[in-house]
Amino acid sequence: MAELSLMTWNVRYFGHGSRGLRASEPWMGRIACSLAGLERPPDVIALQEVETRSMRAGMHDQPQLDRFVERLNHALGAAGRDLTYRGLHFPAHRYEIGGRAPLYTTGLGALVRDGIEVIECETADITCVRLPRFSSLKQRRIAVHLRLAAADDTIDLFNTHLSLPAFLEVGPHRVPWAMGHGTNQLREAEALLDFIAERTIERGIVVGDFNSLPDSPVYRHITERGWVDAYRDATGATLEELHQIGTASFMRVQMHIDHVFSTGVRWDAMRVGHGFHGLSDHLPKLGTLKLTTPSAPHDPAPGVG
Repeated sequence: MAELSLMTWNVRYFGHGSRGLRASEPWMGRIACSLAGLERPPDVIALQEVETRSMRAGMHDQPQLDRFVERLNHALGAAGRDLTYRGLHFPAHRYEIGGRAPLYTTGLGALVRDGIEVIECETADITCVRLPRFSSLKQRRIAVHLRLAAADDTIDLFNTHLSLPAFLEVGPHRVPWAMGHGTNQLREAEALLDFIAERTIERGIVVGDFNSLPDSPVYRHITERGWVDAYRDATGATLEELHQIGTASFMRVQMHIDHVFSTGVRWDAMRVGHGFHGLSDHLPKLGTLKLTTPSAPHDPAPGVG
C-alpha cells in the first residue's frame, strides 16, 4: 500500500433530493454512478450519515449501506471497471416510538475495495451529554477505527461525525459562525483523541464531518495534538483560504467543516469534490497519499500517546 486514495463524504442518508426527509432509490443510484464515473475511484470511502433500516430509509429488507454497495458495484461493472467494494456499517442511534419501527437511524459507513484487508474494526461512543436526565434523547456520536492492510503495509483510519455546537450555549443566531466553538464539541473531540491514544499507531488518518470551521477551538485542539490538516498539507492553503472553500452549506452559507487529518503520511493531492454538487448538502474530500517510513517501529503518532 505504497499509495492510497481516499474519500470522505457526508451523504445525508442518500436523501438530499427530499431535503433529507426520505431516502430514495434513484438518489442512491445517482450517487453510485457519480462514484463509478471517477477517473480513479478511491480505495477507501468513509461515509457519514448512513442509515440501517427505518421509515426514512424506506423499511427495506436490506440495510441502506448494503443496498448502496450493490448499486455501486453494478455501476462500476456497467462502466467497465474491474473493481468492487465491500461495505461496513456502524450504527450510532435510532429514534423510535413505543418500540415500533424506527422513524430514522444514524450511523457511519466505510467502503473498502477488494485487495485491502480490514484487520481491525472497532467503535467508541464519544457523545457529550450535557443534561444527563435527557441522555436517552441525545443523538449518539461515535468514532470508528479501521486498521487496513495491503501487501506489507498497514494504516489506521478513524471516521467520525461530531455534534453541532450546543445552541443553548452559543445561541442559534451564531450558527454557522460558531461551528467548532461549542464546549460539547470540544469534549467529543477530546473523547475521539483519547480513543485514538489508546492505540499504538504509526500512520493514521482521521476523517469526518467535524461541524467545525478551520481555526475553531475544535480544529486547533486536533492540530495542536500533532494531526496535520491534509488539505492544507497537499495544497498549501492558508486558514483564511480554507474559510473560502465550502464543504457544506447551512441556510445558503458555505462552511468548511469536513476535514481530513493525518500523521505519518505524505499527501500528493487533496481536493474538494465540486463535481458532486447537489447530491448531498456536503461535498466530499478526495485525496491520494503515500505512506512514509516511521521514525521508529511502534512509535505512537505525534501528540497521540
